[in-house]
Amino acid sequence: MGDDDQIHHEEHFDVLTKTGHKTGISKPRSAVHRDGDYHRAVHIWIFAESTQQLLLQKRTDWKDSWPGLWDISSAGHVSAGDTSLITARRELQEELGITLPNDAFELLYVYLQESVTNDGKFIDNELDDVYLVTTLDPIPLEAFTLQESEVSAVKYISIEDYKHLLAKGDPHHVPYDVDGPYGQLFDIITKRYQDNTEARCLLLQKKLNRYSPVSLTAELTGISEVDKEVLVLLIQAARIMDDIFYQQVWYSNPSLREWLNGRAQLSELDMLKWKYYSINKSPWSCLDENEAFLTTADSAVKLLPEATKPVANWKGLEYKAAFPILKPCGANFYPPDMDKMEFESWIELLSENEKQDATGFFNATFEAFIGIRDDKATAQVKLFGDHLQLLEQNLPMDNMYKSPDVIAAPIRVIQLVYNSGDVKGPQTAAFNLPNDERIVKDRGTSMVMLKNVSEAKFKLILQPIANLCIIKEQRGLVDFDSFFTHTICHECCHGIGPHTITLPSGQKSTVRLELQQLHSALEEAKADIVGLWALNFLIAKDLLPKSLVKSIYVSFLAGCFRSVRFGLEEAHGKGQALQFNWLFEKGAFVLHSDQTFSVDFDKIEGAVESLSREILTIQAKGDKDAAQKLLEKYGKMTQPLNVALENLAKVQVPVDITPDFPIVTDLLHKK
Repeated sequence: MGDDDQIHHEEHFDVLTKTGHKTGISKPRSAVHRDGDYHRAVHIWIFAESTQQLLLQKRTDWKDSWPGLWDISSAGHVSAGDTSLITARRELQEELGITLPNDAFELLYVYLQESVTNDGKFIDNELDDVYLVTTLDPIPLEAFTLQESEVSAVKYISIEDYKHLLAKGDPHHVPYDVDGPYGQLFDIITKRYQDNTEARCLLLQKKLNRYSPVSLTAELTGISEVDKEVLVLLIQAARIMDDIFYQQVWYSNPSLREWLNGRAQLSELDMLKWKYYSINKSPWSCLDENEAFLTTADSAVKLLPEATKPVANWKGLEYKAAFPILKPCGANFYPPDMDKMEFESWIELLSENEKQDATGFFNATFEAFIGIRDDKATAQVKLFGDHLQLLEQNLPMDNMYKSPDVIAAPIRVIQLVYNSGDVKGPQTAAFNLPNDERIVKDRGTSMVMLKNVSEAKFKLILQPIANLCIIKEQRGLVDFDSFFTHTICHECCHGIGPHTITLPSGQKSTVRLELQQLHSALEEAKADIVGLWALNFLIAKDLLPKSLVKSIYVSFLAGCFRSVRFGLEEAHGKGQALQFNWLFEKGAFVLHSDQTFSVDFDKIEGAVESLSREILTIQAKGDKDAAQKLLEKYGKMTQPLNVALENLAKVQVPVDITPDFPIVTDLLHKK
């Protein structure tokens, strides 16, 4: 066979950057190792939980590297065009005869191997995706079907024994540095099964204590019996949305939910797992930058007899339904190992109509809010909707970016009766929808305020924060009217400012499209800070009472500490950190020696206006680089913020509320 024919038939790999992103180039295996290109491979470990053993395979004597030595359960390169998970499933089936679904594979971590052998002729720059398959018991050795060209035998070995053999450089095992990245495997498994039950209970209880339970009620006296029937149907539909949302989060999430619920009464630890899972609706904690608070060891057990060839008197393979340690960015909407470049490459192949479907707002997660309208409160907030165009025309940004035809958003104040779906962790107190810029431009937005939720947050969270973090002389300025009024103005300000924009090239676009993943945090910061500017503007126009001037700023300062506690991975938290740090740098917020804060009323107005101008201009230009720099500089945890958060943690001020809905229980019981 000639060289050209050999290259043509040779396996091709995707060439990656050192950080693991695809370059769009693929090359033959030999060329990749000749040129030292970065490429991807998978390592799959099979771990038996009951015996704490790992499965090893023995490489055949004619392998070109490490012949006849004991090695990883299964491993292989990711071929061009394939994904990591597809490769992991295929390698396990080909080498060991085990066929498992996606939810059996837990991605533990990715590590980089860089080595040069064969007198510099073989350069191996490999990013290894390390997967763990957790079975309840060891798989009988006779259940395996070994690939003769690759594997000569398999055996189980305890974690400690295997680690010891590697550490001393046993000549019968492929050498790995247990003190390097490879050693993470042992650390993860050991920690997972050595955690003390009492310590885990204390940790989960501490996490739960960050949420204050509250019963949300609403007045139903004015509701007719027919409307109550409709209300029951809406609640039943919303409960279905909840089931759909659990599936949308992660494909093994529903089985995890069922498993945890079924075991909740077995022990205190099982009950705490279930309670905290119910708040987050996933195994990732919303208040801890989506850090996993459960592991696959806590997960559902599934029986799959067809995973291997049958063995007499063995019911078949039982495995733990896995979920990744890191919450997947694409949830369950995309293949679990799809990266951004793969998505964008796929989008380019679609027709225009298909692109609209793939990037539109009708394939997002589901959520439902059901409430009873508060007519009195709704009438009181009409002022804001009536003056949106006035606010738009006076925004602190160049006139060329202002819209001449802002459509006033109808504002409704409701008492929340029930919510479901994508409502997890910190609770929504208001929303301004839709997010689709085309509809915003043509029809405007509709804003809904959840007054009983806001009242609960103020009483149980903001007031205690103010008592601890605000200087005594300004503490009395923190009140519910200011807090609720700014919440209204925040939502209104989502409807003004740049949405559909014209780029320097003359091309029409949207802020969301240009800023991409940075949009949410910057938009939340905009709505907050421009909302503060807008309140001051309306007060100056005698449209709001002047008594609000100082209280809106001090209430906002206390609210900064409330929102930052949601975590900087969450848009509101990151946006709030940006605002606090900017205002603190400008001297508008002051930290005192007793670790309390105050507002400098001589500086706050100018600082609010300057940040409003900065954010609005970045949005108007669709300047992603400027947005990135602004968020990197200010959207982070700083020493003043840490001072406040550490003090709040010491006295266990709740971070948010977790509601229950007694009205729902009553209505469904009667039904």
